[in-house]
Amino acid sequence: MNAASPPNPYANGQRGSALAVLLICVGLAIIVIVLSFRVHSLSGRVARAAEPQAPAATAKADIAPAQAELDKAKGAVAQLQAQLDKAAGREAGLRSQLVKAAAQAADLQAQLDGAKTRLSGLQSQAESATSRAAELEAQLAGAASRATQLQTQLDQETARGSDLQARLKKAEADIAGLQPLVRRGRRLPITTSVERDQGSLLGWAGGRGSLTLHIVNPFPESLPVAITVNGPDTNRSVTGSIAGASTLNIEKLAGGQTVVISSEGYDPVTVAIK
Repeated sequence: MNAASPPNPYANGQRGSALAVLLICVGLAIIVIVLSFRVHSLSGRVARAAEPQAPAATAKADIAPAQAELDKAKGAVAQLQAQLDKAAGREAGLRSQLVKAAAQAADLQAQLDGAKTRLSGLQSQAESATSRAAELEAQLAGAASRATQLQTQLDQETARGSDLQARLKKAEADIAGLQPLVRRGRRLPITTSVERDQGSLLGWAGGRGSLTLHIVNPFPESLPVAITVNGPDTNRSVTGSIAGASTLNIEKLAGGQTVVISSEGYDPVTVAIK
């Protein structure tokens, strides 16, 4: 809400001075009128005293004081008239100053109205900025709360990660300890030996050489196997099974060949024939 416009003390002072001069002029005019009426009355008395019907002695006695009083009244009237003229001139000057003061007051009022308009705009901007600041403050508080929650979650995940890392290291250590057992568990459960021309239970036709590979299955269950013979002059393969507690013989092998024995679920075994 805009405040009321403050009074202009300069304009009020000018109006007061003009009113005072006006009152002085009015008073002087009244005095001049009264003295003029008195001068007129004295002039009548002098005229009556100068009439030929009146005795000379009486006329002289009446004319002299009246003439003196008339002269005195005329002098007072002239003096008052001069003061009245001076007051009128001063009134005219004050009226001019009053007009200027009124123009200045109007200009100041226009400036004051402009300042009020700017103040209203600034007030609106300040209220908008305050509202925006409150909104940003609320957003900042929300962001801080979310940051706290995320920090808590991060701490929990960090602790969980540390726990998982420790468990992983332990599992790796356990795996490293079990690795020999795993390797032993994947080792093909056979024994092999190479012998020269000792006969066989199973031979491969068309082979050359005088060496025989004995493959022994020491366990009671039969063992399915796939056998491949690789060498400079031959590449052959066969699949079958070794009965429990039995021996499979691969005959007619020559030095420099290799025999690869494999079975599902186990690591293959390679035997170099010498």
